[in-house]
Amino acid sequence: MRPTKSPPCCREFGSYSLTLKLSFAFGAKGLKQIDFSQLALENDRTQKSAASIPPTLATLTLTSRRATTHHLRDGEVVLYRRPDSGVWQVRYKLLDRRWRCITTRQRQLELARRAAGEIYDRARFRELEGLPQQTKRFDAIANLCIQALEREIEQGIRPQTNRDYIRAINSYLKPYFGKFMLLNITLDRVRHYEQWRNEKMGRVPISSTLANHASAFSRVIDFAIEQGWLSDRVAIPRLNRRGRKGSARPGFSREELAKLLAFLAEWSQGGERKNHREMRLLLRDYVEALLGTGCRSGRESMAMQWRHLEWHVDSKTGQRYLRIWVSGKTGGRWLIAKHWAVAVFERLALRQGMGKDLDEAITAGSDAWVFAISTGVRPTSLHTSFELLLKDAGMRVDPITGKNRSLYSLRHSYATMSLMDGHLDMHTLARQMGTSIGMLEQHYSKMTATLAADRLA
Repeated sequence: MRPTKSPPCCREFGSYSLTLKLSFAFGAKGLKQIDFSQLALENDRTQKSAASIPPTLATLTLTSRRATTHHLRDGEVVLYRRPDSGVWQVRYKLLDRRWRCITTRQRQLELARRAAGEIYDRARFRELEGLPQQTKRFDAIANLCIQALEREIEQGIRPQTNRDYIRAINSYLKPYFGKFMLLNITLDRVRHYEQWRNEKMGRVPISSTLANHASAFSRVIDFAIEQGWLSDRVAIPRLNRRGRKGSARPGFSREELAKLLAFLAEWSQGGERKNHREMRLLLRDYVEALLGTGCRSGRESMAMQWRHLEWHVDSKTGQRYLRIWVSGKTGGRWLIAKHWAVAVFERLALRQGMGKDLDEAITAGSDAWVFAISTGVRPTSLHTSFELLLKDAGMRVDPITGKNRSLYSLRHSYATMSLMDGHLDMHTLARQMGTSIGMLEQHYSKMTATLAADRLA
């Protein structure tokens, strides 16, 4: 019969430790049972003859280490040694009356006594100064902080902002601060990091970039405080947020937009292959949708699905508006499309076979992507196609700033035209575009006098 419980390979007898290395024989009858009652130990530190040991036992090792303990500091500190180790360990209590265990790394008793006293004194000092008893390296804390940021992204909490933090942590903060303990991050080290970062980037960052890096660094430090690895009484130097002022973004004037849209309508009908023609048609719809909503290019607009569109009817006037739910850098929000932009989504719905008109596409509430070709495939990006369009139209460079235009220039033009028309105030425009009034004032404050021309003249 097979034993129900395997016998232990190591047992303690008094002050001795018996280690058995077993060599079992397997055969047709299975595992042979061992009679451990044949084993005995004498207290005079002698071993029995090897002939008396069952043949199934390969070795029998007998040691004589005592698990001795010594009490220090009125019993608050206990020095002890495990039976299977020659290194002395220490356990101690602080004001919270919890035992803490750590190795002294010493084999000699007197050296272990001295090390135990130093360990206890340092722990008491840290307790009185409000310092954490244990801490971690920056890279270990940063990795855990990234996991917390990723959980926030999954919950829809500031996804774009948190992605920017993760990018800054992985690309800059971890490569430099990773090997340091938090308490070793000094002001001189922070200043050296800023020089290292500028050399790595090849330029002096603008203020918005510095603010992003500083906020990411603060998230790591605050996370360490929350987890008890750093005391809030310890002043860790923070990163500098002052940088060179950002230059004006390139945009389109009203006349240039009219010229671009007219050229785009004809350009979109070209293309040598079917996929080229479909991409041109999609680009036209995408450009006009950005101009008609002020939506951000990239993740915010490309993540739009047909279920995110709905009709909103004003209860007072009965006027119907196309309302679209988007989720981007500052979280989710509803935006209202301009009336003329409804035709854009009509074309998209018909080309994708969503119904005979936009009403049917909205009623179906499909999870399909809005900005996709007829097969439902969504392109990774439309930036390259837009650059090709601007090159063919001869409008790649902004004559005012001398910079190359991009899809973001459409959002800049939307804000400029909305303010110039005088139909929107700063607060409403900020809500529509998913930004702050402060950001609008920062980029468009030069237009203040122009907007009030009728009152100033």
